[in-house]
Amino acid sequence: MAKKRLQTTLSEEAFKILEKHKDDGGYNQVIEKALKLLDVQSTVLSEEDLLLLRLIKELDFTGCGRSQYMYLVCGDVKRAIEESMMETAVEWVLKKPFVEIELEEFLDTVRRGWRALNRVDYIEVTKNEEWIQLFVEHTMRRREVSEFLAEHILMIYRKYYSEKWNVIVSVSTNGFILKFYRRKGQS
Repeated sequence: MAKKRLQTTLSEEAFKILEKHKDDGGYNQVIEKALKLLDVQSTVLSEEDLLLLRLIKELDFTGCGRSQYMYLVCGDVKRAIEESMMETAVEWVLKKPFVEIELEEFLDTVRRGWRALNRVDYIEVTKNEEWIQLFVEHTMRRREVSEFLAEHILMIYRKYYSEKWNVIVSVSTNGFILKFYRRKGQS
């Protein structure tokens, strides 16, 4: 393919980025890769996609599935938890069925998802040989919110992990801790 000559100037910031990546084949290769990425990105993310990302990140908008939203509006919190898309979303992210997903994988996937959706302000998963702990904080300052969020995890825990793990639950107005302990004789 014939190449076209281009002469241009760059901002200091753009030139630093170019310098940082020049070992990937020189300036020409870096510019060509960047342009291809820009072209692909423009077809992958629509204006609505970018708006959704901005709503979630900048306005603290949280995502909610349609059926879950409907049950919340109707005042059926139990059904909103049961009908949430968490189980489906975790399987989709990990590309395997829940019966193959370890507790730590599940909790880490929830951590990633809730951070991406601004569902919580702080979330961490810690562990050692005998336990795994999920620590969650939010700024909604309502115990009901903490209970609602924790119950999503506990529902899946009861369904897939309760035979191998015990759990201790601590809920407050601004978050919760779920500490999972291996049952005796489980590895």
